Amino acid sequence: MVTVSNNLIQANALTVKSNAPLSNLLQVGQLLTATIKPLSNNQAQLNIGNQTFIANTKQPVTQSGTVQVKVNQVSPEIKLSITQPQANTSGNSNTPNVAQSAYRQFIPLQAPLSQVFQQINLLQSLPPSLQIPLQQLLDQATKKNLTLNAESLKQKLSDSGLFLESKLASPSKKESSATLKNDLKNQVLQLQQQVSELQQQKPSTSLNKLANLLNQALSRLTVQQVQLFENPLVTPLEMPYESSPNHIKDNIEFRKIQQHKNNQWEAYIDSTLDEGLLSVKLKLSENGNIDCYLWCETETLQDKVVNQLDTLKQALIANDLTVNNIQISAQKPVKTDNSTKMALIDIKI
Repeated sequence: MVTVSNNLIQANALTVKSNAPLSNLLQVGQLLTATIKPLSNNQAQLNIGNQTFIANTKQPVTQSGTVQVKVNQVSPEIKLSITQPQANTSGNSNTPNVAQSAYRQFIPLQAPLSQVFQQINLLQSLPPSLQIPLQQLLDQATKKNLTLNAESLKQKLSDSGLFLESKLASPSKKESSATLKNDLKNQVLQLQQQVSELQQQKPSTSLNKLANLLNQALSRLTVQQVQLFENPLVTPLEMPYESSPNHIKDNIEFRKIQQHKNNQWEAYIDSTLDEGLLSVKLKLSENGNIDCYLWCETETLQDKVVNQLDTLKQALIANDLTVNNIQISAQKPVKTDNSTKMALIDIKI
């Protein structure tokens, strides 16, 4: 029998039945870190090390978290007392539950943003007061970018609606007002409010459809925010983008060749330069030996590459690679027949 009392809340005592001979492991005065979790109105789970106990409580335990307990007695029964209040970690411990609850609520309602805005664009007979804000929203959400660079990508990310709450918490009101103007989620919320007011004044089928579509967009943004909260390293950004005919398409591909003893890797790189196409084939063994074959589309490009071969060799050596061969190929490199294409995420270094 283990009795746990709370020095701060005397009525919140826990009585734990244990099958383990804990008395041989504990000493009077010893401080232990435990985790407490409510199970029902009169039960809680107590974890100490690798031992888990179900405790009967006189009063409900309302928080989950880490506590520090002190051993007051080990015989004939074990008595522990909480020396620190429950840490305010219930929010962290409940984060998965909150996320799952949000997913259950919003995933069934969501729809891809591009699909939502296309359907909004097809709606007819909407009130004139909605025309301007709707057009502003559609221009921002569906206007395709012919010139994509780092600055425009940064701005698109800022206006994506994923960070609305952070902007609202900004100490600078002037800055918040400027950044909120083009925030996608803010625009959807404002339109949603306008539509709700118009529905009360003069309901219509078009308004009902618009309200439903705005709700789908808002649900989609909320799901993306939860995804970003769970995994900050992956940003679920949906951004309309159209490739220009003048855009350069480069390519890199990794392939794995299964050998009898050692694996061998191959990398194929196609890079479009001003002087023409440069194709590179790299063969790398597990012991760090590398072979490099380069094919140049034009003589001008080949002359420039030849002049930089020593620089390339030194760069490879500087990265602890043993250079077996670097040469200009007469033909464009081809992929090895028995090689397997590998995704970047599958490559372990």
